[in-house]
Amino acid sequence: MVKVDQNKVSIVLIALGTAMLIAAGVLFAIAAPNLFGGQTGNSSLETIPGFGERITPPTPGPTPTPSGQFPPGDDSPVARLIIANAKIDAPVVQKGLDANGVMQAPDNATDTVWYDFSAHPGFAGNAVFAGHVDYIHVGEAVFWNLKDLKLGDLIQVRLADGTVYKYAVVSSHQYDSGSAPVDTIVGPTPKESVTLITCSGTFNSATHQYDKRLVVRAERIPDGPGATPPAGLPGASQPATSQPGA
Repeated sequence: MVKVDQNKVSIVLIALGTAMLIAAGVLFAIAAPNLFGGQTGNSSLETIPGFGERITPPTPGPTPTPSGQFPPGDDSPVARLIIANAKIDAPVVQKGLDANGVMQAPDNATDTVWYDFSAHPGFAGNAVFAGHVDYIHVGEAVFWNLKDLKLGDLIQVRLADGTVYKYAVVSSHQYDSGSAPVDTIVGPTPKESVTLITCSGTFNSATHQYDKRLVVRAERIPDGPGATPPAGLPGASQPATSQPGA
């Protein structure tokens, strides 16, 4: 009769059990993002939703002749960005350029940034905002739905004192990040405008950057229920003009 070494059998069984537990843990770690909230996101503190090249703060263009269409601007701090059709109601933080002249990025998935080198909302020129499209360990971030905006969609900027400025979307363009016309995107505009920037395209895990940028521009509209979009816009029924891969 063959004698079985119970100690050796126990050791083998313990080793097999440990291996199975480790394998189960690995499989759970892989499956967990899909079980509890979908994507894990790519962007991080290193990801720049604006432009990674050095930017010279735009030189303001000629001050437009007041038309009387809008009341004098309010320089209260910018507080929130609200875009109902993109499911955005987000806090705004003020940032600028870092020591290398690069646009500073939001610190998390939920904040949007207003750049202090651009126009203050409510005043002549171009108020530039940025936000992440996704974020690591979070998934969809504040500007995830920016791609879905259409011509005429309403964008609201709320100041700390409760003042609200309204804008209607006039365009949406996708650019290669390395060849985008940055001066045109972040520079002065002849009309009171807001420009929203986020990442798009393909994520490079080595550089922690996306290869394209989505840029949405909107022009200010009068307040009140009778407010109309800028001339030529049919409202919010058509996609905003776009140039994929431009």
